[in-house]
Amino acid sequence: MMSRRTENVTRVDVRIPNELYEEIVAIALHHFNAKIHHRSNKPEVTPTILELIKIGIAHIESMLPVTKDLTNQKVTDELRQQIELLNLRLRTVENKLLGVNITAPIAKSETTGDEKILSDMELSELLGVSNLLISDYRVKGKKPRGQALAKALTEQWEVKGEGWVRKSS
Repeated sequence: MMSRRTENVTRVDVRIPNELYEEIVAIALHHFNAKIHHRSNKPEVTPTILELIKIGIAHIESMLPVTKDLTNQKVTDELRQQIELLNLRLRTVENKLLGVNITAPIAKSETTGDEKILSDMELSELLGVSNLLISDYRVKGKKPRGQALAKALTEQWEVKGEGWVRKSS
């Protein structure tokens, strides 16, 4: 009789219910791309079983509730409390943002002397583009991709403070 233990592995006889075995075969095929044995034409399930055992051990070691004993119930209750606190914080932030417009702020038009200073929003409406493109160009110097818009911004408009002024011809 051959030994059941070598330096690296131990052979174990395990009786697995047929339904569970079919689930393992399905997992082996769909999730682990199991090789098909050349003689039996059935998927090789040993690597899948070993991986599932490792996943189960990692699950238990991570202290996630697996059974309904008192220790795991305490962990479950703590997780529920943390989730409730996070939900409360999220609702608070959502309520604060409820009436806030998330587009670039609209600055009021100013007039200095004979020139009118336009905000990013006003210039974007005038040119028919997003105010974010205008703002990115003014704040970050990021030229817009469209050739016509880039030309209009560089040749016809200039930044003055927080707004835009039409260049004098």
